Amino acid sequence: MNCKYCSSTNVIKFGTFNGVQRYWCKDCKRKFADNRALPTMKTPIEHISAALSCYFGGMPLDAIQRHLQQQFGTYYSEMGIYNWINRFSQEAVSRTKDFKPIVGDTWIADETVLKVGGRNIWFFDVIDEKTRYLLASRLSTSRTIKEAALVMNEAKRRAGKSPKRILTDKLAAYIDGIDLVFGADTKHIQSKPFTDVNSTNVIERFHGTLKDRTKVVRGFKNMDTARLLTQAWLVHYNFFKEHTTLGDVPPAVKMGATPIKDWAEVVSQTKTLPPIRSEALLVTSTKPILKTRHPKRRPKELRQKPYMQVAVTSPRGVGVYVDRKGQRLSRKPRRGWRRVYP
Repeated sequence: MNCKYCSSTNVIKFGTFNGVQRYWCKDCKRKFADNRALPTMKTPIEHISAALSCYFGGMPLDAIQRHLQQQFGTYYSEMGIYNWINRFSQEAVSRTKDFKPIVGDTWIADETVLKVGGRNIWFFDVIDEKTRYLLASRLSTSRTIKEAALVMNEAKRRAGKSPKRILTDKLAAYIDGIDLVFGADTKHIQSKPFTDVNSTNVIERFHGTLKDRTKVVRGFKNMDTARLLTQAWLVHYNFFKEHTTLGDVPPAVKMGATPIKDWAEVVSQTKTLPPIRSEALLVTSTKPILKTRHPKRRPKELRQKPYMQVAVTSPRGVGVYVDRKGQRLSRKPRRGWRRVYP
């Protein structure tokens, strides 16, 4: 048995909780459970990855809750599942942001409408016709030349090259936006779906898949949530979702290289925060301690709180509890102690 925090073998048994054996590490002074859960978490990796796969596959939170209870026999709240989605969505986006796809020379760009905060927001996207890899996306409140140029510039940065052709609809903003980013090296073709030549059916099919997901969500709460979850859904679309036209494999797998293969790998390889250590805490006093048997009888100018102001620096950036003298530290609240932050 190795410690989940410091990988030390100097561990001992520390009782059980709900039938799960717990251990204590003598080196880092932390306790952990004997299950396949990340440090500081109680839920096994399989449960979290199953919830993520169901969510980005199109299931609502209440359906995911029932599925986990039937599959694993454990009840999880909808808010707990939503917190997993937010946390590991950020991890998936961070791990794939520097991935360089191998794409073709024909790209397709289009826009669609999403509900964010009760109003319509435009969702710009650029997809590669050959590999079906989504190169860039952007949420915007307008359809201007600036927004079109920004999404084209992001696609160029992600692919590391300029395409030979770009297919778009009749939106006039694409004309100047493409010219600003690519210049005369790229041919701009204005087309429409359901045509025999230069059809935009590929991106219209993508929009149908996107709407299947957002229809269940019934609109995002704000722009920050919309950006995070749409970017994470694009990671699911590019790296995890199978495509029939590609031989039932994701676009990144079709290219022959992928940084992650499924949500279980994203969860299991998530970096955890280092534990709080006593030597990493800096305590400085700024006020003297006034010792007297009857504090209420002191002069008015000396009537102050009988504890010292303490400045605490922590590598995790979380609050800790200190006693009134500012000499003892604890991660748990105690009577008469106060919480301080770095």
